[in-house]
Amino acid sequence: MADKKTNIAAKVRAAVESTITDAGYSLWDVSYYKEGPEMILEIAIDKECGISINDCSAVTRLIEPIIDELDPIEESYCLQVSSAGTVRPLDKDEHISFACQGGLTVNIGLYVAVDGSKEYSGVIVAYDDESINLDCEGTIRRFEKKQIAKINAEFEAPASEEENKENNDE
Repeated sequence: MADKKTNIAAKVRAAVESTITDAGYSLWDVSYYKEGPEMILEIAIDKECGISINDCSAVTRLIEPIIDELDPIEESYCLQVSSAGTVRPLDKDEHISFACQGGLTVNIGLYVAVDGSKEYSGVIVAYDDESINLDCEGTIRRFEKKQIAKINAEFEAPASEEENKENNDE
């Protein structure tokens, strides 16, 4: 079933990515999973100034006809378009590359403690198919990908319109 879910997500991603990009958003992730009794097709989007509920609605209207025409899912499901969020799992090489190129601080959780800790925080300075090198306050640590239970990056939330107005008034 996992392969089927991955294939559906990949087909949907290929079908909707250019439409989302052309509308001024970036497509962070597409996932298809079971939550309770429902199957969920989740499209996570982003843009430089953040995502609003109106952005989610607009993207939903753009991609629903494309997904309906593609008809990749036999069972009933719920389509959810959401913000990629401020804390994001880095579960694809493209996500790791984005964090590395952007110099983002990431938190790595390990399956088994290394040097007495299962959690490390730092900036990814290099990675390949086998490992990730993390700069932890000046010390470079190398972790095998098979050691890593999770990697998350924390993005700064964009300033709200009220915060922007307050800053401009000062």
